[in-house]
Amino acid sequence: MTNPMTTMHPPRASRLARLIARAKRANRRGVTAILAMMFMVLFGSLAAAMAIASQGNLQTAQTHLVVTRALGALDTGVRLAEARMKMATNEFRIERGTIDSAFVEDLWDGSFDISDGQVLFPDGNAATMGLREVLLDMHALDNTVTIVPEYTPKDSWAVPNPVVLEVNPDGGAVSAAQITYIPLPDQAAVRAIVTGYAWDYMQSRWITRTAQQDFAILKRVEHAILGPSKIMIGKNVQINGSLGAVFTSVDNVDGHPVIIRSDFYGLDDDLDTKLDAFYAAVQTDDIDGDNRLKIHHPVENQSLAALNQSDYDGDANADNAFGDGSLDGHVDEFDIFLAHYDNNGDGRVVLSNALTAGTPAEMLSPEFTGVDEDLAELIDAGNPDRNGDGVVDAKDTVLGYRDGVLDYKDRYAKIRGSLAIRVTRDAWETQPLIDGTPLGDYQPYVQGAIRPELDEDPVAFDVPERLLPSVDTDTFNAARGTLAAMADGAPFASQAGVGVIWTPVVNVDGTIIGQQYAVGIETVVESTPFDSPAPADWYVRPVFRNRLFKDVTIPRGLNALFVDCTFVGVTRVESYESNIHPAWQFYGQQNRDGTQKYPPPPAFSDAQLDNDYYTTGMVKPADFDVPRLVVDGTPYATTKPLSNNIRFESCTFVGSVVADKPIVYSHVRNKLQFTGATKFYREHPDYPDDPTYNPQAADQAEIDKSAMLLPHYSVDIGKNNASPDQDVNLNGLIIAGVLDVRGNTHINGALLLTFEPIPGDPALMHFGRPAGNPANYNITLGYFGAQDGDEEGLAPFEYNGDIIVGFDINGDGYVDTTEPGQGVPVIFNGYGQVVLNWNPNLVMPDGLVSPMSAAPLMATYHEGRINAEEYN
Repeated sequence: MTNPMTTMHPPRASRLARLIARAKRANRRGVTAILAMMFMVLFGSLAAAMAIASQGNLQTAQTHLVVTRALGALDTGVRLAEARMKMATNEFRIERGTIDSAFVEDLWDGSFDISDGQVLFPDGNAATMGLREVLLDMHALDNTVTIVPEYTPKDSWAVPNPVVLEVNPDGGAVSAAQITYIPLPDQAAVRAIVTGYAWDYMQSRWITRTAQQDFAILKRVEHAILGPSKIMIGKNVQINGSLGAVFTSVDNVDGHPVIIRSDFYGLDDDLDTKLDAFYAAVQTDDIDGDNRLKIHHPVENQSLAALNQSDYDGDANADNAFGDGSLDGHVDEFDIFLAHYDNNGDGRVVLSNALTAGTPAEMLSPEFTGVDEDLAELIDAGNPDRNGDGVVDAKDTVLGYRDGVLDYKDRYAKIRGSLAIRVTRDAWETQPLIDGTPLGDYQPYVQGAIRPELDEDPVAFDVPERLLPSVDTDTFNAARGTLAAMADGAPFASQAGVGVIWTPVVNVDGTIIGQQYAVGIETVVESTPFDSPAPADWYVRPVFRNRLFKDVTIPRGLNALFVDCTFVGVTRVESYESNIHPAWQFYGQQNRDGTQKYPPPPAFSDAQLDNDYYTTGMVKPADFDVPRLVVDGTPYATTKPLSNNIRFESCTFVGSVVADKPIVYSHVRNKLQFTGATKFYREHPDYPDDPTYNPQAADQAEIDKSAMLLPHYSVDIGKNNASPDQDVNLNGLIIAGVLDVRGNTHINGALLLTFEPIPGDPALMHFGRPAGNPANYNITLGYFGAQDGDEEGLAPFEYNGDIIVGFDINGDGYVDTTEPGQGVPVIFNGYGQVVLNWNPNLVMPDGLVSPMSAAPLMATYHEGRINAEEYN
């Protein structure tokens, strides 16, 4: 055991040492407490800060949510304002063409007077309220909430209650949009100020955001073509705008309101086979009638997979010939064309060396050459201003304009717009064929891709007159008279630098039977229509070359040819208007050699022109009693001195052409033809400041309303088998009875046609008996033949490997009406290019009763609160 005596113990600390040690231990405990307290303060502060931050985030998130809802309500309100403006203005159908500030002021408050012309509602009754009241009535049907506006509205404003856009479970408004409509009569516009409201629950108040947009009040031609006769769009024709087909005589053979021909048939036999397969699928699968198949549509794409498995080149592999090469979500003719000619599979078709010269594709190997250069150029140069900046430049080339290749950038379409058709689809498809059976599906007669605007259907049937107004020969009577009165220049003879041009040829009984042109007047014999394979008549024309005419009246009976002439201001074509004699079309018809086709008595005529043609020994039918035509006491056996059938070759027009309006449509006698390099301008391109070469300033406003005002006249632009150097350019509104456009022609404006071919019209009668098919009177753009209903035209056909348009036996440059093989063939120069660009900003002449509209002025949109004091 341990010896206590030998056990060692540490010495005991002194009292002082023990106190110090105890103090040290106490100090260590204080530090810990202080540190603990510091951490508590720190964590408490962090917790408080986090709580504050979280609360702030919640408030920020809530504020952001409310502001976002207010912005959403604002955006919805702006869209609603645009829709309501369009709906409200569409409620007014007006006769006047010019929309000025005074009329907009009257329209707004309903104070119409006789100077405003007809102002009608859709039901045809006179308007009894203004645009302001119509807007308020529309908004009165909305679910609204009462909110005190942040401004004091003026009495002239339209201030409907805010429209509720969103409600809570209790039915209370959560968001709303309030639209204030303010008239801007000095600008012929209405300003819509929109306030978007969103309820803030935390602050118990409305949060608002405000913006404004101006809307121009206008009346415009809504269609690139509008007319009551059959519309025919041929190969190599491109329409940038909508078509309005008012033709209703579909119960006749070939009574199609619209015929549209493909641009791609006839290029290659294998391509034709593919197009046949494609259009068979279109008939079964195309839902909306745009002649395209949507690749992601459950119905429209159901045939595409099988079509792409077809082997057309015989290599035992699927050709995939029906892909979306244009990358627009659809398969159409252009996609099939691209795949057919794209030899290297790079998604584009390189054009000929002539068309790639100077383009980014200049060094590439051609893939589409010598087939149809006109079509290639038509597509490559289509829609020149591709970025929409108002200038055609290198930026547009980057987007595909004239870049030497055809690909997805070209965004090809036959019709960039929609088809509005007056008749029902059933009425069209039940029309009788020659054998009496019904037509069936209309779509084989309407080919080519149709690209409508985003908010439009490609094809609409049974369109009411309110949206598809009727145009007739009386529509523009007042405007025609006003314009014709401006042809107040020197007499034609003095401006032409000649004396007497022609004198009448008078028979022994005093009847005028022809015209004798003065010595020294150059003349030429021409067919009408010029260079037609089926001329209706022949004319001996006086020729005027390189003359300057200003505000001239071309006297009736001139029937001239103008070559390289300039017409400034208003050019009036004079005609005898009371052309109601039943023999009007036949009187004076000639053969090619200039002899009368129906000579005066005693020669016999099968035409039975009038009672005087029945001489002794002839038996006149009992029901035939037609006296000779007498005008101002003088009998006539020819109507050529009373009419005007004129051709303008490579002429320049700085102004408008207007014609007297014959009572009866007579395309043989009253016809204008524009051929060669004819061009229309608002001001002379070479002498813009020279008053000699430009219209009078006082006449300009009326001239701006129409380039041609020719109701009941037949108008031809271009000719059959036009030469490649034909280049007709027209700008403005063209009003004519019936219109044919061929060759290389570009029109920037719109076409309004007035002649409605209906049974019983004198033009469709022969001495009191019905004669003629209404479907044979048409609005034709491109080449068509008699088999299509164009009696004056001849569709090109293949003969011994060449495309032929007719035969010229004696080499005089005119097509002879003979059978193939009997003469020297005239090789067809090509279909040319016909482009019609709709101009929505055209000013119209008074007369057409059609709806008004409202167009947003994009540059006027901006956000910010309203200052009511800035408005009167």
